[in-house]
Amino acid sequence: MGQTIRLNDRTTVVESKMTNENLFHIINNRRSIRKFLDKEIPKELIEKILAAGFRAPFAYQSCSIVYTQDKEKISKLKKMGIYPSTKLFMVFFVDFHRLEKLLHKRGYKYDFDDSLFLWLAIQDATLVCENVILAAEAVGLGSVLLGGAPFLYNEIKTVFNTPPKVFPVVGLCLGWPDPEHIMTVRPRFPLKYSAFEDTYKPFTDEMIQECMKAMDEGYLTQGYYIKLGAKIPLKNKEDKIGFDKYSWSEHISRKISQGSWYKETLLTILRKEGFNLE
Repeated sequence: MGQTIRLNDRTTVVESKMTNENLFHIINNRRSIRKFLDKEIPKELIEKILAAGFRAPFAYQSCSIVYTQDKEKISKLKKMGIYPSTKLFMVFFVDFHRLEKLLHKRGYKYDFDDSLFLWLAIQDATLVCENVILAAEAVGLGSVLLGGAPFLYNEIKTVFNTPPKVFPVVGLCLGWPDPEHIMTVRPRFPLKYSAFEDTYKPFTDEMIQECMKAMDEGYLTQGYYIKLGAKIPLKNKEDKIGFDKYSWSEHISRKISQGSWYKETLLTILRKEGFNLE
């Protein structure tokens, strides 16, 4: 609770130190949840979380969200290869459609650099998404992101009936965490190698080694990939690394060193959806 004080016959609520510390606690202890209770989220709570999401700092208002708890829609998504693990599933979109309608209403015609506008709109969508995640955490909900949403745009468009130039950035599963299934907060690079004061510091082998050590030891200690029971397969050589040595740096290296995992590039998909990215 905040502390109430009186100043010149006016009552002012001052946020206490504990409230601020709670915010840092939420941020520092947030982790992706892999197992949820079979329990719906009240509509009033969903709307409260969404309202907090749209308080994010963005000027163009170029993000929209479509969300559902509809069992039939969730079932359709799963059949199409999208696997929401909760009763509530959200997709965050960049939304050119609404802004083009706004321009038309004001008597203007859209004439802008689509690549720049897309860049700004993705910023909008990710800022809103983070606000939603933190607001959900604050009321006891958990979440996990589905980053492959852009490559499942056809399926998402079919289920949610989105017009051209309303394009998915990321999916989000929100639900009540299963208390029997505890996920550990995952490690990060040392702060000194992620935030640089005054000037960027090019990485030496020693610095990279320290980054790898912080991430790899953390993941191996937690047994993260052992619990998941999955590794990214090697396409062109024998896999000689067991789960006991399969670390974060090995996982991410396999992920981005073996070519695209999708049939089409993101640029190809965006052009098909009407974005001018020449």
